[in-house]
Formats: sequence, C-alpha cells, structure tokens
Amino acid sequence: MKPLHSIDEARDGAALYVVGALSGEEAREFEAHLKQGCEVCAAEVKAFSRVTDELAGAVSPQAPSAELRERVLNKIASEVRAGHSATIDKNGMRFMLSNLMPWEETATKGIETKVLFRDAAHGMVTVLVRMAPGTSSRHHRHAAVEESYVLEGDVTISGVEMKAGDYCRAEPGSVHTGISTRGGCQFITIASERNESFY
Repeated sequence: MKPLHSIDEARDGAALYVVGALSGEEAREFEAHLKQGCEVCAAEVKAFSRVTDELAGAVSPQAPSAELRERVLNKIASEVRAGHSATIDKNGMRFMLSNLMPWEETATKGIETKVLFRDAAHGMVTVLVRMAPGTSSRHHRHAAVEESYVLEGDVTISGVEMKAGDYCRAEPGSVHTGISTRGGCQFITIASERNESFY
C-alpha cells in the first residue's frame, strides 16, 4: 500500500508509538493506520521495537532508593485517599485500610505511627509503628498489659532481638529498657493509654 505521508512522518509516528508517547486517541489512530496496511509505518514500528527491546536489556535493573520508593507510595496513597476512605464499617465490623492512612510523625525522630483503633471505653489503643533504620526509643513503664507483634524488619526490645512473626507481651509494672532497630521495622502494638509512651 502506498503511504500517504513522508518517510520522516512515518518514523516520527512509529517512534512515538513504540515508546508509548502518543495520547490514547493518537495511538488508536496510528493503529488503525497500520491495520489499513501501511508497510512503511509497519517496518518503522518493527525497527524501533527492536531498538527499544535491546535498550531494555542493556541496562541492569536497579531497585529504587528507599526514599524514592516511599515518596512514590505516599503519592499513590494520597491520590487514592482523595476518593476512598481508610475506614470501612460493615455488618458490625471495622476495616482499617492502612495503605490509605498517612504516617504520623512522633516526638522521636525516625518513629512514625498509624492509630488503627482507639477503644476509649477501655483506654486501649492499637497502633501500627514504623521505625527507620538505626532508630532507638526511650525506656517506658507499663501500667497495663502491652502486646507487640513484629510485621517486618528487626527490632530489639529489652535486649531481645525480634524478627517478623515474633511477639512480645509486657505485663503491668514491667519496663521496656529500650527499643531499637538496625535495619528498620514495622510492628503492631496493643497497649493501654495509661502506659508510658516509647515514642
């Protein structure tokens, strides 16, 4: 089929199409043009596709930095939060969608929290805690039972190193003589609001 455009126009259109730079409507129009049998554009698409395939394989995959990953995830979460609620109450159940909740800074640098539930009647609170690598917190005393469950990373509580899946129960009157992490961690703690805060 004889092209209705110049070779330069074919190359420009094919290049933009292959790298996904055309708008939705432009891409649909270009695909319709290809289906009509334009051999010049089809050949250019094939040539550019080979180049992009080779470029993709020429670069070693690189994991994003922790800071970049966090920025991207926070941006996604903030956009999702605009149209969705983090709390869903349904048939006597409450669901807290943690990924839609913002992290709250605490008085201790490197420690952030998300309050998942506050039981005002019993003075209890369930908190998701995130500690940045190298962070440590102060000693604190328990007026009532405190339970902690490690979700990811490493955390040392009162000299005992814990990993994902480990659990700690602190009885009334006990003291945590410090909480620290080498590589960073997340854990859930269920505690009385009468306990001293470690963050």
